[in-house]
Amino acid sequence: MGRTVGLAAAVVAVAIAAGLSLGRAPATDPAPAGGGDGLPDRLSGPEATPLPPARLPALRGRGTVRLADYRGAPLVVNFWASWCDPCVREMPALQAVAADLEGRVRFLGVAVRDDRRRARALARRTGVTYDLAQDRSGRLFSRVDGYGMPTTLLVDPQGTIAYRHTGPLDAPGVRALVRRRLGVRG
Repeated sequence: MGRTVGLAAAVVAVAIAAGLSLGRAPATDPAPAGGGDGLPDRLSGPEATPLPPARLPALRGRGTVRLADYRGAPLVVNFWASWCDPCVREMPALQAVAADLEGRVRFLGVAVRDDRRRARALARRTGVTYDLAQDRSGRLFSRVDGYGMPTTLLVDPQGTIAYRHTGPLDAPGVRALVRRRLGVRG
């Protein structure tokens, strides 16, 4: 019992440190989190990991979203779910930045382990118009070492994850990360 309580306290402390419950982005890149407690070494921070190839069902229509099709342009990939309150709160901010940066940065929202109808309804309700896909099993989320939601990946034009942010972002936070990590001003 004591060990379970200790682990739960560690998870809460890391979540708070990562900004999962703060609802805002830090002014600078967040510091690495984790450290010997079984949690990932880095919940947020720079990296240089290839975005794995994947084919996902499009959330709108019947098509397929292929991650390889996004190469050649900067990309923001946001993992979310309709049951995740911080995800719901950040979606309008992502949409605003996506609209401002249209033609310069591509955005892809990936609903993870979510009911298709609920995910589509949320996208309509929040006004999201950028590309959306569904990761029904959570396999892609696992392959990119996703830990908490929302998780946002900034991917360079060569298909390399340049930065990961775990936790919600506001519009200024998204703009700052896109500027600093992808070199796109806007």
